[in-house]
Amino acid sequence: MIRRLTAAAGSLLADMRTHFGLSQPELAALLGVQRTLVAQVETGVRLLLPAAWNRLRALQAASRAPAVALPAPDLHLLRARLAQCQAQALRMQLRLTYELPPRAAAARARLGAATALPAALATAEAEDALPPRTREDQLAQLTLLLNGARAEWDERSGPVPAALLRARCAGLLAEADALATELAALEAPADEAQPATRPK
Repeated sequence: MIRRLTAAAGSLLADMRTHFGLSQPELAALLGVQRTLVAQVETGVRLLLPAAWNRLRALQAASRAPAVALPAPDLHLLRARLAQCQAQALRMQLRLTYELPPRAAAARARLGAATALPAALATAEAEDALPPRTREDQLAQLTLLLNGARAEWDERSGPVPAALLRARCAGLLAEADALATELAALEAPADEAQPATRPK
């Protein structure tokens, strides 16, 4: 008999913890016992005290209570994310329209000049050659200038960075559209609300 009671208590404790999403310490606090006792009862080592049994039965009764009307969902997070997507997309559109084109034009001109500069300097060198050490410094500076121009074009203002920015903007606008649809469905009156369907 004691073994059956112990097994039943352990099973019921585990069921209630799962149903309410509780850890052993949390369930122990509800029952007014130590966590170690809950662990021992669940493993069949000990029995629950009568007062704890009564509280456990109260938890079991509550777990069988009929469903109640759910509160209206808090849509704050959806609205905040929608506003964030719209603001970020707008900033990207402004960059694409007003910042990147002149910056790309400047980068293209700078890259052309940096590419032509070694030959132009070589012509000048033919008439008035620099000392070897100064010439090395000049060549190093030319390399830095060319690499900087290429980095600006390839990584910040040329067609590839612009394409990446457009893709990110499109993603944000698509997310904003999806959020607006979800908000409209959640804000609709209960008799008009339809369950949101996911794309196949």
